[in-house]
Amino acid sequence: MMVKKEHGIAGHRIHDNIRELVESSGYECVCSELTVEDGHSVLRVFIDSPDGINVKDCEIVSRRLGKVLDEGEECLPERYYLQVSSPGVDRPLTRFEDFTRFAGEMARIKLREAVDGRKTIKGIIESAIEGRIVLVDSEAGSLNILFENILKANLVFEPPDSNKPIKKGKSRRRQR
Repeated sequence: MMVKKEHGIAGHRIHDNIRELVESSGYECVCSELTVEDGHSVLRVFIDSPDGINVKDCEIVSRRLGKVLDEGEECLPERYYLQVSSPGVDRPLTRFEDFTRFAGEMARIKLREAVDGRKTIKGIIESAIEGRIVLVDSEAGSLNILFENILKANLVFEPPDSNKPIKKGKSRRRQR
């Protein structure tokens, strides 16, 4: 779970409570963060499900979270904005299990300590076993990365190859 502490306003307990409420509602809690943006406190919660997330899902979780958080979370500032959304195409990878789930996908990983002389690596997730992620990088080949060395990781959206010709359907001509 991503926890950003700014101005001393976040604690693990609030994020644990958020995860519990989101998961009891039938969704995956990808991560949550409490930040300050333009002088305003923002509590951002990213949710997912096997069928994806739509606006209705976000509304359901937002209402449930809002009610519970407004009733008893003294860790929160008096005024804050609650944002609930899908993680998007650049989904954060926050748990070890995420790397297993998204094996075969492209990821960008920022490291605490350099591996192969780099702190940021982009490559295909090959496997995740026993606390190690194997990432295939075009420059260095297969790299073994300890999960605890990962500072931040996200999936990388790759648009369709622009060099491939676009298949066109049959054109319709107007009949006279």
